[in-house]
Amino acid sequence: MASVSDYVQLMKLRIDSLLLLVAAAGYIATSGVAVDVWRFGLLMLAGLLGAAGASATNHYLDRDLDSVMHRTRTRPLPQHRIEPPAHALEFGVGLLILSLAIAGLGINLLTALMIGLGYAVYIGVYTVGLKRTHVSNIVIGGFAGSCPALAGSAAAANSISLQAVLIAILVFLWTPGHFWALAYRSREDYRRARLPMLPAVWGERTSALAIAGSTAIVAVASIAFFFTAAFDAIYLAVAIISGVVLLGLTAKFIAHPSPENAWAGYKFSGIYLALVLFGMMADALLRIPL
Repeated sequence: MASVSDYVQLMKLRIDSLLLLVAAAGYIATSGVAVDVWRFGLLMLAGLLGAAGASATNHYLDRDLDSVMHRTRTRPLPQHRIEPPAHALEFGVGLLILSLAIAGLGINLLTALMIGLGYAVYIGVYTVGLKRTHVSNIVIGGFAGSCPALAGSAAAANSISLQAVLIAILVFLWTPGHFWALAYRSREDYRRARLPMLPAVWGERTSALAIAGSTAIVAVASIAFFFTAAFDAIYLAVAIISGVVLLGLTAKFIAHPSPENAWAGYKFSGIYLALVLFGMMADALLRIPL
């Protein structure tokens, strides 16, 4: 019989927390100090439910793959702790409906639309459309992670700000290199599942170059955002310092491609994104122009 912890595991709360940070950055970068605490709280609740609903739906659709891969075979569905598996789908769709209701009725329709768009891209484009069929899967499907930034801006202003668009671009550029680094470390797992994730179908050296190139683009782009006048000194300082560390780990990986160096880059990549997002929010709240 399924336990509460099994359903919590379906929600992928660690990933949800990063998506909520993206949404918060989209909101605060748009609103500045004019934060409506009630509206922001509703955004966090709706965002959590929407992201968790997408994760639970993904668990249901990928249950056959999860049973093959060492990294995922202990999840609730491969272990038959949730029976029948359709309960996971019902749980995911229920969370999504609740999320859209809170966003649409409590905030505005544009916020609900952006949350729904994220779900549609993650489930329809990535999980169903590209994950099993094409090496571009995470490149295109990664746009799902950008949608919380747009939802955050919509919640703050009922429109999409330049700052939110730049955050969405940052997340979109960040996603491939981040997940390719994980796939590089676990490429035999992906091959076993016959998933065309780039490191599983390209050679080791070519994959390493693709990961490094993608990561370098993120670091450079994040610094270039300063020149749009959307962000000021605090953001620039954070982008430069964190970008230097990211590029240093990338250079180490290129010099010595290995699962260990890929894993080190993967772990810092998540920290890097969080640092840059916090830098964007601090910049919007404290605003120190150069």
